[in-house]
Amino acid sequence: MALRLDNQGFSDTLVILGAAGLVIPAFARFRVSPVIGFILVGLLVGPAGLGSLTGSVPWLYYLTISNPESIEPFAEFGIILLLFSIGLELSFKRLWSMKRLVFGTGAAELIGSALIIGTALHFIGQ
Repeated sequence: MALRLDNQGFSDTLVILGAAGLVIPAFARFRVSPVIGFILVGLLVGPAGLGSLTGSVPWLYYLTISNPESIEPFAEFGIILLLFSIGLELSFKRLWSMKRLVFGTGAAELIGSALIIGTALHFIGQ
């Protein structure tokens, strides 16, 4: 998956960088994590957000991401940064103190999801 910067990819990259230039200072002012801002901006300027209105409002084409595949490397890098920031805030001591919650709730969620999916597949006939 190489980063292709044709005209469309370049335009989508500029949308992301422009949104980042607006979101980071705004969220820093309110002391909110910029990661949440990036997620909200991605929902807003993506094909399911304002991108779905480009047929009726043509000028929104220049403010939205029209080809998500061209910016996929940015999305993967964003996931890496999200995991890194979680790792910075979560110390081993804190994780150890939450072991019952993490392993108990995590195991219950895993078993519950497996039961729900298994039951649904059983009734579907798979």
